[in-house]
Amino acid sequence: MSRPRRDRGMTMIEVMIALAILSMMMVAVWGSFSGTTRGIEATEKLQVRYSMIRNAMSTMSREISMAYLSFNRPAGDIRHFTLFEGRDSSDSDSLTFSAFSHLRIRKDADESDQSVIQYFLARDPKDSTRTHLYRREAPRLSGDLPERLEDYYPAFILCEDVKSFDVKYWDERRIEWLPEWRTTQKDFQPDRLPQRVKITLTIRDHTGVDVKYITQTMIFMQEKIDSSK
Repeated sequence: MSRPRRDRGMTMIEVMIALAILSMMMVAVWGSFSGTTRGIEATEKLQVRYSMIRNAMSTMSREISMAYLSFNRPAGDIRHFTLFEGRDSSDSDSLTFSAFSHLRIRKDADESDQSVIQYFLARDPKDSTRTHLYRREAPRLSGDLPERLEDYYPAFILCEDVKSFDVKYWDERRIEWLPEWRTTQKDFQPDRLPQRVKITLTIRDHTGVDVKYITQTMIFMQEKIDSSK
């Protein structure tokens, strides 16, 4: 009688082929997984970026719409406690104005809903290749000139990596958009506000293309406040 043949195990070549097939499958799965992960991360970055831009535009529109001027100031005082100073500087405009938009954080803070807000472009203090849109707020009407506010109040980034900040002001008397609006100057627009304000932010997207974001807002309080009446 013949002996039964014993079952043979896998040869070394078969093991190597199986490992090679398994390795290729793992590489394919990992490549697909890592590509999906990179796509998700890139999408999240874009969403965060566009959210920052939308929030910046929304914040400026809301605060500018609450701008106001007032007749009330100490007799003989030449300072302007309420103002609307839109200064043109090519692609780097600035805007300083008084508004009813301040929110008190502390209960007993010596503040009200009135404040002076300032928007401007400036270089990143740690990276001079980057330019940001900054927001500064003075929680009290001190009568300081726009260029002096930086001596007393800090500024915070409103939107990162902005290439240009352009603001235009609608003059209903002249029926045109003006590049500047200065209520503190007699040869500009003393004691009156623009009816509308147009804001244009130019930002370079992830593909290297400059994209413009434009919005308009109306200023509702066109008449100066006079509480003495």
